[in-house]
Amino acid sequence: MKRPITLVFLLAAAVLCGNVSYNTYTVGIGWFLVKSQAAFEPTEVLYGEFLSPEDLFVRDGKLYVADSGNSRIAVLDGKEVSYLAEWEVLNPQGIYVDESGALYIADSWARNVYKYDERGAQTGVLSRPDSPLYGKSNDFIPLKVAADRRGNVYVLSQGVTNGLVVFNKDGKFVGFFGANEPDVTLRMILQRLFFTQTQKEQLLRIKPPSPGNLVVDDSGLVWTVTSGLTDKAIKRFNVAGTSIYGEIDFSSSDFIDLDIDAFGNVYALSSNGLIFIYDSYGNLLFLFGGQSYYENRRGLLRSPVAIDVAEDGRIYVLDKEDGTITVFSPTAFGSLVLKGVSYYNQGMYLEGEAIWREIQKLNSGFLLTYKVLGNIEFKRDNYGQAFDYFSLAQDMRGYSEAFWHLRNDWLQRVVGLLFMALVALAVFDLVRSVLKRGKIKPRARAGREIKFRLFRELRASLKFLKNPFDAVYEMKRNGAVSFSTATLLYIWMYVQNVLILYLASPLFVGFRARNIDFLALFYDTYRLLFLWIVGNFLVSEISEGEGTFKHIYIGTIEAFLPILLFALPLALVTNLLTLNEAFIYTFSMQALNVWSLVMLLIVISQVHNFTFGETVKNVLLTLFAMLLLALLIFLVLILLREEIDFFVSIVQELIFHAG
Repeated sequence: MKRPITLVFLLAAAVLCGNVSYNTYTVGIGWFLVKSQAAFEPTEVLYGEFLSPEDLFVRDGKLYVADSGNSRIAVLDGKEVSYLAEWEVLNPQGIYVDESGALYIADSWARNVYKYDERGAQTGVLSRPDSPLYGKSNDFIPLKVAADRRGNVYVLSQGVTNGLVVFNKDGKFVGFFGANEPDVTLRMILQRLFFTQTQKEQLLRIKPPSPGNLVVDDSGLVWTVTSGLTDKAIKRFNVAGTSIYGEIDFSSSDFIDLDIDAFGNVYALSSNGLIFIYDSYGNLLFLFGGQSYYENRRGLLRSPVAIDVAEDGRIYVLDKEDGTITVFSPTAFGSLVLKGVSYYNQGMYLEGEAIWREIQKLNSGFLLTYKVLGNIEFKRDNYGQAFDYFSLAQDMRGYSEAFWHLRNDWLQRVVGLLFMALVALAVFDLVRSVLKRGKIKPRARAGREIKFRLFRELRASLKFLKNPFDAVYEMKRNGAVSFSTATLLYIWMYVQNVLILYLASPLFVGFRARNIDFLALFYDTYRLLFLWIVGNFLVSEISEGEGTFKHIYIGTIEAFLPILLFALPLALVTNLLTLNEAFIYTFSMQALNVWSLVMLLIVISQVHNFTFGETVKNVLLTLFAMLLLALLIFLVLILLREEIDFFVSIVQELIFHAG
């Protein structure tokens, strides 16, 4: 039945003028969120006789709303409204309309999914599968629903962690699809290590989080969004059920719904009213919106529950608390960016160049611009300019490919000169040898005694590389390396880590490596070393090892001399490598790590005078002691924090009463 919209709908101002009540952000140079021109602005607010609406869907100019409180589906078509399935459904939580106009309704109270044709007649019902593959413990409480072009229906059921429940076009259950992976925490690992079998049986099994919403895009691929996750909150699945959408840097753990436009751009809605727009590769284009708590402000939402994008690019957001639908229309700048992104997603860089040049003029901080311009210059063989653009965009793949061409051009220019220089050097050395032939060689002078103690001990440290057995003996018996010199080596380890982040190629340490958190780097550098030294000392005291704390302290850092000497030169070499030669750096660092670990085993055996079997036992016990120490420190920090909070609360209480 249709009624005039004036009876049930009040249309707010068709076009809202002036500045919007929220800021719009994008990713800027340096990979930071920066303010941008408004990309979307609220142009309409639809008020209706909705009671606790839960979902909406836009198809062919019609707006479908799951009016849950009134047990019906409202259909907005221009200035008219009609209702479907009125009193035929109990609590519609999710709706979907396919290309033929068929309507799917997920009814959580009836525990069914209903299918209606375009005339509003019910044509099918999906209920809990009776297949043993479904599982006896899995209930069927449909919350959201979607369908693909082949007629497969995907149902998100409350409490089902196996993924989406899939039915074929005949209504037969065919399995689960798109499950999340379980998130295993350190706490769970420790519980499994130290709890008894009885305690383990009382623990809940590790289960992955259940998706919160889903959508099927125009190409037939299924997308899900999961609240509580961040990097992997949004997933796009291929037909095999494997997620093929990469991790996104700017995400939210509060995502509740998403939709995909015709160009593959992702529109994600968070529970706090923020709208995130990503391109098909996961690059954040825009972030805008917000939540209104005390007053109605245009574009801000109270309790958003659903988002959908129309064919014309307008965004519809459903607010459950107010029972309203806010319509966001793209601005001139937003339309320009989305048009440029459509060319970019199709690899049509040159065709969209004029658009991206215009975007650069309007907003020089828009990061994606430089990634696209880098591809444009690369296609034109302007590798130097492309390299600069890729560097600004922090695009590793483009940066590596442009650098390869620049390096190749440089080698072609200098390889001839280098060859001639080597030949000249060889000739010079040959002439010098001929002129010196027959002359009496001067007697070699005896090596001078190294007067400075530090230099003498550093020279003694180098013996660990040649013969660690003798070097440990010299350290224990003759004090060849002192405690203070070893401390300097420990300090150098931290300084070296800082220098590597500054001097290595961004392809190997990341473009944001120079934004160093020095305290976190200090913690990462020394935490395992501290646990190793203390743990090995405690274990060795029990197992009657001969080494003292000083010997363990010195011997441990000496074992890592390969890394202390060669890690920084290797980091410098990365500036000559591309991603295709990454194995050179990776293999070299692995060789240094293995070398250091072998030396550590030798040092431990010689410091404590252990046999090989005793050394292996000592190392295993030390690793166990490190785990116990880490757990003890963790518990102490928790208790200390509780004590501090208790003390602060007492002080605040005293101040309150004194005032």
